Amino acid sequence: MSVDRLELRTADAARACDEAAARLRAGEPCVLPTETSYVVAALPGHPAAIAAPRQAARLPADAPLTRHAADRATATALWRSVPPPVARLLDRYWPGPLTVVLAGRSGALVGARVPAHPFTRRVLAALGEPLLTAPVPGGDDQPLCDAVAVAARLHATRALVVDDGPSPLATRTTVVRLDGPRLAVPREGILTAAEVLHTAARRIVFVCTGNTCRSPLAEVIARDLCGKALGVPAADVLACGLSFASAGTGTMDGMPASDGSLAAAREIDLDLSEHQSRMLDRGTVERADRVYCLAASHRRAILARLPAAADKLELLRPDGGDIADPYGGDLDDYRRTREEIQRAIELRVDGWLAG
Repeated sequence: MSVDRLELRTADAARACDEAAARLRAGEPCVLPTETSYVVAALPGHPAAIAAPRQAARLPADAPLTRHAADRATATALWRSVPPPVARLLDRYWPGPLTVVLAGRSGALVGARVPAHPFTRRVLAALGEPLLTAPVPGGDDQPLCDAVAVAARLHATRALVVDDGPSPLATRTTVVRLDGPRLAVPREGILTAAEVLHTAARRIVFVCTGNTCRSPLAEVIARDLCGKALGVPAADVLACGLSFASAGTGTMDGMPASDGSLAAAREIDLDLSEHQSRMLDRGTVERADRVYCLAASHRRAILARLPAAADKLELLRPDGGDIADPYGGDLDDYRRTREEIQRAIELRVDGWLAG
């Protein structure tokens, strides 16, 4: 093994980039820094070099390698398509510690990442194509974040090690994979599964006055109907890229759903027993992609406080009518309101699923 170590902190960055790119083009593996850990990298088309990442990472000879790309356009060109939930993740986390696995052009799964480390992105841009890479696991199954330790794992006849000191995040990337209509997070890193799923989801908020009658019904009905349309349990709708919530324009936090809404939901096998009201605040509106008001008065109340939110406010009924308020009425009133809400949501499901 012949390893040449280049200390990036004392080197000329442009010359270091040129040398790394030249070595890779010549069919040598390189150890490159990223914000999460060091990776062993090689250009596709060089079988001997490609063996180095697998050997260093102790992977089988046929194990897939992650492709590191200089930018989003280069990475997404590896895949057949980028569904809206994944696009939202890329908007938020790339460049960064997220590896995404989607169907490639040939149909096989391809994992790709745009790292945040500026030197490695500079090398990738100079090459003009993605690199095949693998992190090197340490004894605790976390990746090695020290260039010298990674170099010790190399079995190549020659390799360049670019040393930029300890990796800043010192952890694994989070891995996201599309599994049918669902996003799966087979491996958490600095980004948790909950963070990823909520970031990927389109946020839809239903608003009434007290958040105890109409809007809670809308929330659970929307989740249920979207789950049925997708062929998944309602609990999996978040992983399919849709997040539903509800709030009130004039309420107190922590109130339960009304008895009438509880009963009306129960009749169609939906459960509101865990619901707790919450006051609509600026943050909820700003984070929402769409806010559906159950009546025109709710839209006016929001606009009075947040006029900039006008573009994301809409009445739930597509015809612009109000959903009747059943508060103080009997169960039949709640049933009529439930049916109104259900009809309105049925007309919107396809649009929500289209992203």
